[in-house]
Amino acid sequence: MRIIATNLTTLLWGVLYGEVIGYIGAALLQTPFTTTVALDVAIVGAIVALVGVNVIKFVMKP
Repeated sequence: MRIIATNLTTLLWGVLYGEVIGYIGAALLQTPFTTTVALDVAIVGAIVALVGVNVIKFVMKP
């Protein structure tokens, strides 16, 4: 159960950070902020982070 909670937390924070970074990036580039594009990129980034975290745990396991 702990592994599932850890993975869900990683996905949640990945999506939230992706949305925030998309909003700030749109403001800096002076382009309109579209939530669908930012959400798609955030989800892909969160999945990449999730795979990365699990790979690191697998490699570092004694």
